[in-house]
Formats: sequence, structure tokens, C-alpha cells
Amino acid sequence: MRHACRVERSEEIRRVIERWTKASADGDADTVLGRLSNEPGTLIVGTDPVEWWRGAAAHAIWSRQIQEIGRFPVVATEVDAWEEGSVGWAAVKEIVNLETGAVESRATYVLHLERGEWKVVQVHWSFPRSIVETLGRTLTVSIEQLEETIQRDQPDLSASRAVDGTVTIVFTDIVDSTPTLGRLGDAGWLEVIRRHNAVIGEVTEAHGGTVVETQGDGSMLAFPSARRAVACAKAIQEEIGRVFADHAPPIRVRIGIHTGDALRDAEHFFGTTVHYAARVASHAVGGEVLVSEAVHHLVAGAADGYTFLGGREVELKGIAGTHRLYALSLA
Repeated sequence: MRHACRVERSEEIRRVIERWTKASADGDADTVLGRLSNEPGTLIVGTDPVEWWRGAAAHAIWSRQIQEIGRFPVVATEVDAWEEGSVGWAAVKEIVNLETGAVESRATYVLHLERGEWKVVQVHWSFPRSIVETLGRTLTVSIEQLEETIQRDQPDLSASRAVDGTVTIVFTDIVDSTPTLGRLGDAGWLEVIRRHNAVIGEVTEAHGGTVVETQGDGSMLAFPSARRAVACAKAIQEEIGRVFADHAPPIRVRIGIHTGDALRDAEHFFGTTVHYAARVASHAVGGEVLVSEAVHHLVAGAADGYTFLGGREVELKGIAGTHRLYALSLA
């Protein structure tokens, strides 16, 4: 029986953390990421000075690190776990058995009950040495590096530029993909991705856009017109809703859009505009199309009849100041 207003040792959380540590040791990305909360306040703090990831970035970068490392030889030697009502926490002493010898590390976790299941909302771990000294290699530690990895070998998108040299970038991804994969299994998830990618490709082509990249459950699209991009995003949401109308659990996509300059050099095309669009998408929720102020200025009140809900002020990681974003009305 759980006491709502009493701090007590938690055998349940201790076992959760032990299983989670073992999943890391096994390179089991699905289990590791499935235990991580999808709340926007979820925070991971690591050894490297720039390892401070929140929300969607935490899932994305940690997923990349698991791919880079594979099996991580860590063993929890002591787990001190506590809970009070719907909140829990744990401190862990660990040994990482590397080829260069065993290294001590420490981790702390904050957990929250979400629909009856303990989910991790904050992680902080550290080594007594830097990542390069400890692992003998570098890792992806920022959303910027992740974007560079995804976009490194993109084609020349000159056809997606408007006559004034601007381009509209659209990012899409499926929300809650990790727990959905866990519930559906590999075969079920593969079918979802196949149908999802077909929708993205067909609708984008129909609206004169280019599918720049499709990776996992996300995609990056490019358009020579902000209106085409917004029309496409609206159509994607409608088609996803139709294709997955009877699907359980529900498949929901979030979309972010931004318009900006596109340089003629294809390598440098993937700069500020793409970075900004990715940040806009990170603030969207499932079933939402969120646009930057630049897109809103170009599209709102146009003859196409697009309307937007009230704007909201947000901070975009890596971009100075506050920024106003607008949700497209899909009614």
C-alpha cells in the first residue's frame, strides 16, 4: 500500500532502477527509452558540459548515444530508493567495466507515477573523468550534432527554394513512439512506420514538396512556398487521422514549420532555418501543426482561409530571446 504523504523506502523503485541499469548494459534501447517520461520537463544531465537535454531532445540524443555505444558494461552496486505518493527518487553507485579497467560512476534519478507506472523525469550521472577519457571516444551530446548527423548527406534542394531564395522547412514525428513500439512489437511497429511514411511521401508530393529525410518515426520536408507547406501539414494530419482511425494505441504526429533563407551551397543550406524549424517542432504536441511567426505572417489571412489559434511565447534552445509560435486550426 502506498502512503500519499509519507517518505518511505521503495523496493519497487529500487527494482525499476536495477532493471533499467541492466537494460543499459544490454544495449536495450526500447526498454531504456520506454522508461523515460515524455513530459516536456523531463531532464537528463550528464558528465559532458553540454549534456543537458530536456523533453524530446533527451529522447532523441540518448537514442543516438545508445546506437553509438551499444552494450554499456555498467553494474549497479548500490541503489538507495525512496518514494512519497506519486514522486520517487533513487541514488545509485555503479561500476563501468571498460577495456581500460573498472570505473566508478554515480547516478541519481527522479521518478513520477504516470498512469500507474514509474517514469523517469530526471537523470543525473557522472564519471570522475571526461567522456573521451572514460570511453575513449566522443558521443552525440547535443541536438545540433544530431541534426548534423541526420542532414549530413542531403541532396541539393535548389528546387525547393522560392524565387526570393527562401525555403519552408517542415519537421514531423510520431509522438510516444517508444512506448507504442513496446506495445505493438517489432512487426506491428514496422507496419505503422510503413503506412506513416507512405502518407508523408504521397501528401508531400501532392503539395509540391520534397521529402528530404525520413529516419525512424520522423521526417524533414522542404517547400518553395509557406502556403504549400501549411496546406501539406494540414493534409498530413487529416490523412494520418484517416489511415489510423481504428488503430490502438492512437498514432499521432506533431509538426513544426519555419520559413527562412536558403543558401546556394547545398552543404550550408542546412543551417539556421532547419535548426529553427526543428525547435518549433519540438514544442508541438500530438495532432498539432505549429508554425513560426515568419510562417504565420506569410499565411494568416490569406485567401486559402487558414486560421490560427492564439500565439504563445516560447524559448527555443540555442536561439536567443523569446519567440511567438502559432497553432494551425485544423477544424
